[in-house]
Amino acid sequence: MDGRIRYSEAVRIEVARQFALGHGAAAVATYLGLPHGTMRRWQDAYRQGHLLNLGVVRENRIYSRQVKQAAVEKFLAGTPKSEIIFEFGISTRTVFERWVAAYRKDGPSGLDPKPKGRKPSVVGKESLEQKVYRLEMENTLLKKFQALMAEDQAAQPSKRKRSRR
Repeated sequence: MDGRIRYSEAVRIEVARQFALGHGAAAVATYLGLPHGTMRRWQDAYRQGHLLNLGVVRENRIYSRQVKQAAVEKFLAGTPKSEIIFEFGISTRTVFERWVAAYRKDGPSGLDPKPKGRKPSVVGKESLEQKVYRLEMENTLLKKFQALMAEDQAAQPSKRKRSRR
């Protein structure tokens, strides 16, 4: 389990009923004793029509740069987040907040899709050839060293251990 609290279908139905009566997220959270952040997310989901889609698995949606930029610029012009999330059908408040942060940091280019996965290692043909040459030289040097060691051992008389009396 991922540590999140799960709420029953009955709780979600009651929350939807309270929203339908016109109560806001803060009022519903206080009335039912639920976290305010959860109620804000559920209110956004209610407005988009998926608060009661219990057990329905939604696939990750991909938004174009134009949609992201239009939503962020509208927010920066003063439109509330909840209206923008509803208008553009953005899945969660967190997704939208990431867009705003990226836009503020890097401008419109911050909203471009980022390449996924590991970056390919750029190894030029020259560097591979240099590596092969270096390894061949190391091998040659090691072979010469082994030959010298073998000659040295052959030239030395064998030493016997003296026995103790």
